[in-house]
Amino acid sequence: MYVCVECRVAMQCEKNEVAADFGSGHVYLGDRFKCPTCGKMILNTNGRPVHDPDHLASVEYLKMEKS
Repeated sequence: MYVCVECRVAMQCEKNEVAADFGSGHVYLGDRFKCPTCGKMILNTNGRPVHDPDHLASVEYLKMEKS
């Protein structure tokens, strides 16, 4: 369970098969959770990157900012 720190309510899974794309095919697959009160979201990934340069492993991809 994921809890919104601000609202102190359980976050709900909003979408499965979302991926964080760090470029060069470096992708983390996961599910997106959303607070039903304030709308803040998080992406829970499995912590293991996959090589997916053609974006075939997931339904939605989030392009991550370079740090």
